[in-house]
Amino acid sequence: MKKFKRILSLILAVLPMLYTAVAVFFFMPDKIAAHFDIHGNIDRYGSKYEAFLLPAIILVMYGIVMIVRHFTEKSSTDDEKTRRNSDVGDTVMILILVLLDAVDILTLTAMNRPKIFSDAGSLASVIVSVIVGIVFILLGNIMPKTKRNNMIGMRMRFCMDTDEHWYIANRAGGIALVLAGLVTIAAGLILRSVAYVFVMVIALILFLTVATIYSYVIIKRTDNR
Repeated sequence: MKKFKRILSLILAVLPMLYTAVAVFFFMPDKIAAHFDIHGNIDRYGSKYEAFLLPAIILVMYGIVMIVRHFTEKSSTDDEKTRRNSDVGDTVMILILVLLDAVDILTLTAMNRPKIFSDAGSLASVIVSVIVGIVFILLGNIMPKTKRNNMIGMRMRFCMDTDEHWYIANRAGGIALVLAGLVTIAAGLILRSVAYVFVMVIALILFLTVATIYSYVIIKRTDNR
């Protein structure tokens, strides 16, 4: 399963560059809609080669994560914990890459057919908000399953000393992500515009702040028993 996840994440990281190349060289005009304002109106045109920007960012991000993971695994002295966190990390990477690939497909579509973003009731905004919300929900369910590490999860000083403290903080953080995901989906469906992003950010900050304070209080109460 671990090998399958690594291969799948590599495919998801490389795939955007491949289908973007096909779109750019065979289907897109030389000048494309390069940027949209908050209302979905085109406010800048640019070269079709700008479509390679997001796929390049995805590849660079993937490469950096793989390098950091390699050195983290190499320096770890707990093989069982390392394997557990690596498996969870692979799952998280796949979810993030699926999200980024979906965003890239929608971006390519908007560049080639800008009418999709022609009004505030954009279907694309609804689709992205639902995908982002689902990813948050899945990540929220994964967080409590991680072991203590320096890459994934709630990593405040007060929850890094014991496995029990880690679980308390990351269970609270997982619930916060699930709630933020639900709010993101609802905001996208109700607002039907990129304004859902502001709601999403506020929800993330609010729920994660509450989760941090809650876990700190619970951990201190546990220590004082």
